Amino acid sequence: MAKKIKKSHILRHVIQLILFLLLPGLYAMTFSELKTVYQMVIGGNFNFLKAFPSLVEFVSVMGITLLMGRWFCGWLCAFGAYNDLIYFISRKVFKVKFKVDEKVDSILKYVKYVVLIFIIILSWTMGSNILESASPWDAFGQITDLSTVFSSLLIGLILLVLITIGAAFIERFFCRYLCPLGAVFSIISKLGITKINKPKADCGKCRACTMNCSMGLKLYKVNGAKGGDCINCLKCTEVCPKNNANVNILGQDINQNLAGSVAMVTILGVYGLTNFGADALTKSGIISNQSVISSNAASDSTSQKYKDGTYTGSGQGFHGGTTKVSVTITDGKIANIEILSNGDTPQYFERVSGTITKEILSKQSTSVDTVSGATFSSKGIISAVANALSQAK
Repeated sequence: MAKKIKKSHILRHVIQLILFLLLPGLYAMTFSELKTVYQMVIGGNFNFLKAFPSLVEFVSVMGITLLMGRWFCGWLCAFGAYNDLIYFISRKVFKVKFKVDEKVDSILKYVKYVVLIFIIILSWTMGSNILESASPWDAFGQITDLSTVFSSLLIGLILLVLITIGAAFIERFFCRYLCPLGAVFSIISKLGITKINKPKADCGKCRACTMNCSMGLKLYKVNGAKGGDCINCLKCTEVCPKNNANVNILGQDINQNLAGSVAMVTILGVYGLTNFGADALTKSGIISNQSVISSNAASDSTSQKYKDGTYTGSGQGFHGGTTKVSVTITDGKIANIEILSNGDTPQYFERVSGTITKEILSKQSTSVDTVSGATFSSKGIISAVANALSQAK
């Protein structure tokens, strides 16, 4: 049993670590793209093919969750991995497992739906900017750039600290009670083909699965779990002394290590193919990566005149990466923008660099929109160009 537990633990945590390092902003990008889809739909201007290049994360993550369940939450999400890490450290330090009353827990799990509805109404529908500085996952993604966090994301930082405290005492605190994207996943994952099969008649009085469930599910009361709040962490299958809890895909019980491996290969494969498809369609000219989707007001006017010459400027992109640009002014107008260097995360920067510079050249202003899922990278380029233009006024 110990060997079985060790293997499955290693597999999940290795994948979590890799994705934490390679795709730390996947959660934020997916949620931002969900906003885009919502606003396009209610605005009556949704064109999937045109929007596709800027919706890669949304398409792949939502598609996999709809088909296979919440593997993203249990295995890929950097914010979920952060919650796991905090709880692990806390257990080692305090050596106490805090228990939440079942009734209280069942009520608190509805809070994430309230959070989602609040964001949809206030921010996505009414267009209020009041929540711009209140995103804990944006503060998490920018945490190495403390000056930006304190100046632009102070409320988000405070919420991140509170979430961290909660995660220290309650496993997957944010995922259980507060995650708005998790609220969406809880609904759509019920249609998936993966479930935890656990005939309770064979369990006896054992509650090992319930006591070890990351999401605090009352598994001893049911014959299994499919979607909903289950994040497929597979801890219940690891600790079951009777091997009664198993991963079940399309009615077939399979080994949890195999299930995890297949799920990860499928998810990453779909994500890679989606990225490849978007790039191929864009490069072929069939579609344009111009799906600009969230507003970013700036101070420059389209009537602004500049002194001829070439000027350099810099700005802060995602994760504090510095973007440097060269802006050429000819006949008082912006004639060319060249990216000199960037310390930004490549996957974000590559999605926005061409789009943002073309928009600035077209409008002759930095009053352009940011690209969904890469807001900070967009702002890094915009602020770098604005910095260069301030020298040319």
